[in-house]
Amino acid sequence: MALTLEAAIRKDGKAKRLLRERLVPGIVYGPDRENIKIQIPEAEITSLLEKARETTPVHLVVKGENDTEELDVFIKSIQRHKLTTKVIHADFYEPEKGKVMHFRIPLKFVGEAAGVKTGGILEEVIRELEIEVLPKDLIEEIAVDVSALEVGDSLRVKDLNIPENMKVLTDLDEVVVGVKAPRAEEVITTEEVEEEVEPEAIKEKTPEEENNE
Repeated sequence: MALTLEAAIRKDGKAKRLLRERLVPGIVYGPDRENIKIQIPEAEITSLLEKARETTPVHLVVKGENDTEELDVFIKSIQRHKLTTKVIHADFYEPEKGKVMHFRIPLKFVGEAAGVKTGGILEEVIRELEIEVLPKDLIEEIAVDVSALEVGDSLRVKDLNIPENMKVLTDLDEVVVGVKAPRAEEVITTEEVEEEVEPEAIKEKTPEEENNE
């Protein structure tokens, strides 16, 4: 599902002035159009980035002086201030219609592995896949059900349930997730042989010895 973001045409190219006014400069580009310089309210772009990923379609509403243009885009890059981490620039890409794009789709591991229930450890080796897909067929994540994995089992890329309209670029034989046996704790047993020491007999002192002390 696409997220909506409102922006306006940017005429003044001075980024510092815009940032002081809590407006983030940005640009929209793509093979089918000329670049569009935009400005976005800081609160709007901050809110968007809390929900959006690289794979999230964004419905961008750009308001001009006399008209409004609506574009379907993706977040291409975000620049942040080194100290404050606030967004200081945003790039959006409008894909060519009918052409596949290259994405990295996150994997979402669901379920509790059977081997984990018996003490095993789930090891997530890959957390995203590289794919090519038409933007209209893009999904935000791929679910990976690990419920059936016992200790020693693993899933490879070729074992995943991937939509047919996606071309996977990641090696199909690469391990995605597995369940390892718990690491045995190393127990060091030291045998100490202690010599039995007989307690010294208590010698009673004579009155003469006590007087000489």
